[in-house]
Amino acid sequence: MRWQGAALKAVSLAVSCCRVLQSPKKGLRILTYHTVGQRAYGDHLNLNTIALGRFKEHLDVLVKYRLARADAEISADTTEVAITFDDGYADNLHVVAPLLVERNIPFTVFVTGRFVRDKEKGFLSESELRELASMPGVCIGAHGDTHCDLTRCDEANLRAELKTSQAYLADVLGMSITTMAYPYGAANLRVRDAANECGYELAASSYFDINRVGRDALMLNRSVVLNGDSARVLEQKIKGDWDWYRFRMTDPLRLR
Repeated sequence: MRWQGAALKAVSLAVSCCRVLQSPKKGLRILTYHTVGQRAYGDHLNLNTIALGRFKEHLDVLVKYRLARADAEISADTTEVAITFDDGYADNLHVVAPLLVERNIPFTVFVTGRFVRDKEKGFLSESELRELASMPGVCIGAHGDTHCDLTRCDEANLRAELKTSQAYLADVLGMSITTMAYPYGAANLRVRDAANECGYELAASSYFDINRVGRDALMLNRSVVLNGDSARVLEQKIKGDWDWYRFRMTDPLRLR
């Protein structure tokens, strides 16, 4: 697997050298991170772990932009960037949060219920989750209950995944949970409609693109950040130089 990860890093470097930084596209660019400094869940290629030093380089890029939460109103006149973290790793509190709060950078953490409830190693505990949620600029959203592909669930299991995670996080935090990211970024119109029926007001997939005015709030696009992404690559992703990456999958709004 190591050679595959090295190959992907080489591709990232090659593309960054070939692409010319363009003017940023207008709209809301939502970035997807996972963990800083520890191995991500199910990440056999180690693509989703960002080294601390590299993350600090990313912050130097991010502070140059207008930063917002993922639930911000989308503007046709400006470029805004939102930072999100998936799964609910403990480092999101102990490593990430101090750096972002110090810089007044808002961010959202999408938490998988089972990882917290079952006290999985490397993930937030209930007390840590409450501490994170109390920090300025932090939003907590759901990420499914067991981190399964919701598009593969039957109707009963789909609603159980959506409702159980929502109810559990609401009980732990004492607040309503109305935002989520679909596990693996996998969604279609059936999943979107189920999320709507369960009371979610915002949900995000992994379709790589910026969000423009009129984008369905339950099918928001996100741009994944990988461990081989230099500061230059991150800036390219923010500006839209990597939006060709969306062609690796179909827009979930077109899937049933």
